[in-house]
Amino acid sequence: MKQLSKIMLAAVASVALAAPAFAWDFSASGSSSVTFNTTSVTPYTGATAQSGGGVASDGGSITLSSSHTDGAKTASLSYSLDWDGNLDETITISGSNKVGNWTASGDLSYNRDDGSGCSQVDNSTTDAASSAVTACAQGGGQTAKDTSAITLTDGTMTIVFGDASHLSGQNVSSGGAAAGQTTMDSVGADVGVGAMVGGFHGVSLGYKISDTMSVTGAYQASGDAGDLHGTGEFMDGETSTTHGTTGFGLSFSGTFGPATIGFTQASASTADGTGNAAMALLSTSSSTMGLGVKIDLGDIDPFISYGSGTSSGTACITCVNTHSGSEFGLTYALGADSVVLLIGSTSDQFSSTDKPLVKSSMELGYSTTVGPASLSVGYGSVSHADADKVEVSGGDGYVQTDIEVAMGFSF
Repeated sequence: MKQLSKIMLAAVASVALAAPAFAWDFSASGSSSVTFNTTSVTPYTGATAQSGGGVASDGGSITLSSSHTDGAKTASLSYSLDWDGNLDETITISGSNKVGNWTASGDLSYNRDDGSGCSQVDNSTTDAASSAVTACAQGGGQTAKDTSAITLTDGTMTIVFGDASHLSGQNVSSGGAAAGQTTMDSVGADVGVGAMVGGFHGVSLGYKISDTMSVTGAYQASGDAGDLHGTGEFMDGETSTTHGTTGFGLSFSGTFGPATIGFTQASASTADGTGNAAMALLSTSSSTMGLGVKIDLGDIDPFISYGSGTSSGTACITCVNTHSGSEFGLTYALGADSVVLLIGSTSDQFSSTDKPLVKSSMELGYSTTVGPASLSVGYGSVSHADADKVEVSGGDGYVQTDIEVAMGFSF
C-alpha cells in the first residue's frame, strides 16, 4: 500500500511539474456599443426627404480565447459568437513554429451558423421554394473545408502560399463615427478606395529591401468563380466550370522622411480550360491600381488614397466596368483625443453605354474616452450625381446626412 501511495504521489507531482510547460492561458472578452443618430435621406432628385434615427445598441461578439507557447511553437484558439443576420459560431486556431531562421505560420477557421437568418419555406410545392430552402441550408453553416494559406518568413523574405490577401489595397484613409465614407463598386466588389484587390488563391513573395522599404510580387492561379485578383467578376458569361483565372500583381511600400507611400498594380484574366472552341471565345480581363500616401507631421497627419479598376469582356463588347475613387483628409491629435476630416469621391460605370455615377462624401469626427469607455461624435454626408439622370433610390440627386454619437465598451 505504501508503495502504491508513493507511485501515485510521484505521478501527481510529475503532472504538477509538467503542467506549466503545457499550460494554456485562457481569457474571455465581449463588447457593447450604443449609438444615437439622426439621418436625413433624399432618395433622388425631386423626392421628399426622409428623416430617421434614434438610439440603437449592438451587443457585439462573445469570444473565448486561449494561447499556448512551447519553445519555438505558439498556438492560439478562439471561439466566438456573433450576430450578423444569423448567429455566427466561429472556431479559429492559428499557430507558428520557428526552425533556424525560418518561421512558418497558418490558421484555420470554421463557422457553424445556425441559419436563423433564413426564412424557412415548404419545399414540397415549387422549384422556387425548393431553391429557397437550399439557399437557407447553405447559409446555415459552413458547407466545405476552410481555405487557408501558409506563411514562411526569415524576416527579410516572406512567402505566402494559398488563399490570402497577397496584395495591399493601399487605402490609408481614416473615417469617423458617422456614415459618410463611400466604397468603390458598392454593387459588386465593395472595397475601400485603393486597388481593388482581396483574398485569392495564389503565391506571393515579399522582400524587405531595407528597414523602410519592402516590395511584394503575387501570382494568381485558381478556378474560383468571379475572383480576378480577389474582387473582379466574370464579365463574359464564363463559369468556374469551364474557365480558370491567372494574374500577377506588385505592391511597394516605403517611408521617405515623414511620408509613407504605398503602391499596388495588379492584372488578371480568364481562359477556357476545356478545349471547347465556343468557350475559348469567352474571356474577362481586369486591371487595378492603388496609391496611398500618409504624412507624419506630429499632431497633424494628412493622408491621400487613390484607386482605379477596369474589367471588360471579350465577346460582350458592352460588358465594361470602370471604377475610380479618391480620398484625402487628416487626423489631428488633441492629446489622447483625435479629430478626423475626410473628403472623397468615387465614380462607377457598369457598361460601355452607362454614364458614371459619382458619389461625393465627407466626414468630420471627434473621438475621446470617458473613463474605460470610448466616445465618438461625427457628421457625415453622401451625395450622388448620375449623368444618366436615373430617378431611383440611390440615383441622381440622392443625398444623405448623418449625425451620430457612439459609445463603446470592451470587457
